Amino acid sequence: MEFQNTPEEDIERLSKAIVDAIVSSKEVKSILSRLIEKDVMVDKGFMMLMIKIQALSELADLAGKDNGAKRPSRKKSPRQYIDGRELTPSEIAFLDYCTKNFDEKEWLKKIGITLEDNK
Repeated sequence: MEFQNTPEEDIERLSKAIVDAIVSSKEVKSILSRLIEKDVMVDKGFMMLMIKIQALSELADLAGKDNGAKRPSRKKSPRQYIDGRELTPSEIAFLDYCTKNFDEKEWLKKIGITLEDNK
């Protein structure tokens, strides 16, 4: 499952999952088909629910068809550059080592700089 989605994408996924769960239910399908066959008049709230489910179902079908047409996401380049020159793997490893092991407080102390908090 992806975790880097916008809230809108997550809500859209949730609504599609709900519609798929509702529409794939055999019981829901049979009840809806019986109501349609009998041409039963139902209260306004239920009718709105049916219309929304139908619209979301159609939206899910369209989104499923368009899923293959989505452009692929850009992959991050593993290459790193400094001053316009690509770094070698050993230079990248050295930079990683330095950033992980650098002690800022010790370095400031060594060169004689003190930072005071005026609180």
